Parts: sequence; structure tokens; C-alpha cells
Amino acid sequence: MSPAVGGGWTETILYSFCSGGGDCIDGNTPDAGLIMDGTGNLYGTTSFGGTAEGGTVFRLSTPANGEGNWTETVLWNFTRATDNGDGPGVGKLNMDIVGNIYGTTVGGGAKNLGVVFELTPRGDGTYSFSILHSFSGADGYGPQYGVSFDSAGNMYGTTEHGGLGAPGCIAGCGVVYQLSPVNGTWQETVLYKFNGVIGQYPFSPVSIDQSGNLYGTFQIGGGGGCSFGTCGGVFKLIPQTSGGIKKYAFYFNGGQAGGNPQTGVMLGGHDTVYGTVYNGNNVYMLNGGHETILYTFCSLLNCVDESGTSYGNLVGHQGSIYGGTYLGGQYGMGVVYSLTQ
Repeated sequence: MSPAVGGGWTETILYSFCSGGGDCIDGNTPDAGLIMDGTGNLYGTTSFGGTAEGGTVFRLSTPANGEGNWTETVLWNFTRATDNGDGPGVGKLNMDIVGNIYGTTVGGGAKNLGVVFELTPRGDGTYSFSILHSFSGADGYGPQYGVSFDSAGNMYGTTEHGGLGAPGCIAGCGVVYQLSPVNGTWQETVLYKFNGVIGQYPFSPVSIDQSGNLYGTFQIGGGGGCSFGTCGGVFKLIPQTSGGIKKYAFYFNGGQAGGNPQTGVMLGGHDTVYGTVYNGNNVYMLNGGHETILYTFCSLLNCVDESGTSYGNLVGHQGSIYGGTYLGGQYGMGVVYSLTQ
């Protein structure tokens, strides 16, 4: 346990990976966020390590009576095979009410272009692995942001590549997809293929509002003035009662407003979303297509609050917004912050 640094908060390290030495059979590089079950156990992924160096799905079990060490259990080893996955990427897992675990891998599957997978608990404490969908390229590839569920049990996600080829993204500019349960299988529908003009490289998980509208971000597209050439934006896909999808995009323009978002969005009420941009070091709010900058981090290396936003979405609670940076802070290695009006 480390001493508190400001605000009276205390950090406790629950588990350190690569405890077995150089082989890292317990996992290596946990890039994604965590989820928690009803008894307080934590679940996550590592991008590397495991028995075949393809990454893992792990569980950290709470210590008895709340005292002692947490126990790590590797629930699945990714093996880079056609019937398995390779590299879970930065997307959080998702768990249903009966304990099935869902996620994505960047590679693996029938064409080594990534999969959506399910882990199903067995009675003996182990898990069975199923590929729900293998990406082929035309329907996207490289899904690394996990999946989101709507109230009807459909899954949604993005792939950073695949779909339509275009100048600047010959291998495809990325897609938004839906997986729906049909007679015991999962049927994929590509809801939108980015074309390089509207935007490219969707760089986030999908957020879903109560009306079934889908939100996310794309890293490139729109105005200039950012280090990647164009500044990216936020997309909204609106299902139409007559079928099909209506598409809306907000573009960042660089300058003070910044751009190139590397996180998804947190939903607020009344068509309001919150997020961060990599260029400009801003936390922003969008309402009805109007952008408000809520906070700008310092951009110098010795800044206490320097940006470098993480891949996870912001989290809101009781009027405050919470997030993290991978640089800055007292020791220069990142901070967890809250913003309060």
C-alpha cells in the first residue's frame, strides 16, 4: 500500500503480472479496463503473455474476509489459431447476467483478422471458448474495443480497419457492426462502413442510448490542423423505423478545440456526450452539435495534470467526471482525475 498523494486517497496494488518470470504465463500488459461480478471479483484481459503469448482473459478473486492477497486465475489463453483469438487489444470485457463473458481479439479466427468471442462457465470452474464471429476484411478487421449490448441482447462494436478501401486506408477505413442472436447463432450486420471522406478509423467502443442510437469516435476525418492530418470526430448512428441507419458526425477542427479522439464517449441526457481528444488535451462536451471545452490539460512534460488520455471512456457519478491520463502527475507517469463544476 502506497502513501496517499493529495485528497486522502490510498493506492493498493492487487496483483502484479508476470509473477512467473520471463514467460509471463499469467499474462502481460493489461491494456483494457476491468469489469466486476456480483461478488466483487474482477475480470480483464492482457494483450500479451499466457501459454502461447497471444494474451489472456483473467479473473482476480477477492481475498477471504477482505484480507490477504487477491488470486489471479487465467480463464483463457489465446493461441493465435484459426479456432482461437490473438491479442484482446484495449476493449473491456462484457458479462451477462448468467456469467458468460464476451470480448474481441485483434487477430485470430478463420482469416486471422479478429473475432468476437464468448467464454461460458462450466460447472467445474473452467470456461469453454466459442467464436461468435470471425471477421473477413470486407466486414471489418482488427476489432479491439470490445462489444456493447442493447436491451434486446444485440451486440455492437467497431473495427479500426476493413470495410471499404479508400485513399489513405487501402485496407479499409473501419466499420460499425451489429451481431444479433438468430436460432442459436450470431448474425452479423455491417451498419456503417467508413469511407475516408466522412471519416476513418473508428477508435472507440460503441455507446448506446435508451433510444438505440449508437455513438463513438473516429480518429481521422473532418478539418485540418491536427498531427494526423485531419482531426477526427464523433459519430451518431440513428436506426430508422423504415429500416436503415441515419448517420450524423461532428468534426473537430484543431486549434484550441483539438482533435484526434482516442477514447469513446460517455452519454449524458438530452443528446449530450462527453469525451477527450488527444490533440489539444481537452475534455469536451457536445450538445446538439455544439462543442464546449470543459477542461484543458497542460501540454508540457513537467505538468502535474498533463494529458495523454487513456483508451477507456470517461465515467460520471453525482455530477463529477472521472478519467485517466498516461502521462503527467507528480511522478510523470499518469494520473486518475475528477472534474467537478
